[in-house]
Amino acid sequence: MTRIKSNEQPLVNVKDWQHADQLIKEIGEIEQTIKAAEQQATADINVVKSDLEGRVEQLQGRSHLLVKSLEEFALAHTKDFGEARSRKLDFGILGWRLSTAIETAGTTLERIKQFFTPAKQKACIRVKESVDKEALAKFTDDELATVKARRKTKDAFFVEPLSTKAADHLN
Repeated sequence: MTRIKSNEQPLVNVKDWQHADQLIKEIGEIEQTIKAAEQQATADINVVKSDLEGRVEQLQGRSHLLVKSLEEFALAHTKDFGEARSRKLDFGILGWRLSTAIETAGTTLERIKQFFTPAKQKACIRVKESVDKEALAKFTDDELATVKARRKTKDAFFVEPLSTKAADHLN
């Protein structure tokens, strides 16, 4: 038989309430360290993003200028396209594509509801239905049972370190 090693670490043997309090202090210190590391990472990411933004902005501007220049060139040479709407070159293709977009007014939704049949309305209006559990929590258990829902109560263990004491201890 082969033995399988577990990756799970054994639980800490808590000796007494003072030891439990020390473990809570350690959890608080860990949470403070994680919070500080996350704040530092966010600051580092923001610096990198702002540096990238400056470099990318220049490149995007250059790319936009080149696209506009190629569009003007293509407009000036439309007879070279013949019947085609695009032209293949060594490094890519340029030309025109038929593009369609639907523009709606502020009253389009109301007008769809007013003039379209229910089948067309359903096809044209997006509605995401989901159960509102917060609203269900206000009902009685009998009412919940009628809609095949139930209230499940359990004791959830928690550890709540006093962050200010843990922060004072770190400094």
